[in-house]
Amino acid sequence: MKNKANAFILILLLFNSCARDQQSLTASSGHPSAEMELGEAIHREILKTSSVYQEVELNSYVRSIGQKLASTAKRKKLNYQFIILNDDRIFATYAPGGFVYITTGFFRFLNNEIELAGILAHEIGLLQYKDPRLSKTKKAFDLLLRTGSYVGPAFGSIGAVSVLGLALIGAMTSGNKTLETRTRQADKHALRYLMECNYDPQGLVDPLRRMEDPASPFRAYLYDYVTSHPISAKRFEKLDREFAKLPLADKEFQSGRDVFLVKTNSVRSTFARK
Repeated sequence: MKNKANAFILILLLFNSCARDQQSLTASSGHPSAEMELGEAIHREILKTSSVYQEVELNSYVRSIGQKLASTAKRKKLNYQFIILNDDRIFATYAPGGFVYITTGFFRFLNNEIELAGILAHEIGLLQYKDPRLSKTKKAFDLLLRTGSYVGPAFGSIGAVSVLGLALIGAMTSGNKTLETRTRQADKHALRYLMECNYDPQGLVDPLRRMEDPASPFRAYLYDYVTSHPISAKRFEKLDREFAKLPLADKEFQSGRDVFLVKTNSVRSTFARK
């Protein structure tokens, strides 16, 4: 408990410091190469605590869906990469520069392709922040890494990754917007990506609804995700309003369930045997 308290105090102090530094900087759009440098640093830290799932067919499947969605995003110059982490926990996140991560555990929670597309679309949406002031953020990230002994034991490997580099970095590079605000904005982007790629936008809403089920057998695996992607009544209200604006009349969608079950069988069957 003391480690967790120290971690939160450290994060709050660094966040407040970076927020003040941001206010003193002149507005300028971040260069993609600087953003990629920061993303590469975070990516290296992720690979220290989580292994990459190497099965070729599943990686190709996720990459094809991700690239299709990313082609509709505003930030075309990012080098979007979609990486599967070998972990039973249900987690997805991003790093600056275009990195999107999803765990093998998530495939056991999802029901079909449109839900996978919904989760990936949300992370792509989170990458659409503007005006990243990356020099100050990189310094804060380096400091957090040097004090990682406070954070790692408190949150576990994936939880520590989220705290060290992702939700925090996103907040620093998004004009001081709150985590809840960025989450809702990413939802709005994700709904549009899904519709433009002929995926049912319900694919974003359905898994979020299931995450709220107190009787779900997956609740223990969801902690890191729902902590870094807050789910609330306000979020669902905003989702419903944005959903109602979509031009969905006369549109028909396929769930992609059959293909999804075949492509993800390698991770779902392994989990079932444990």
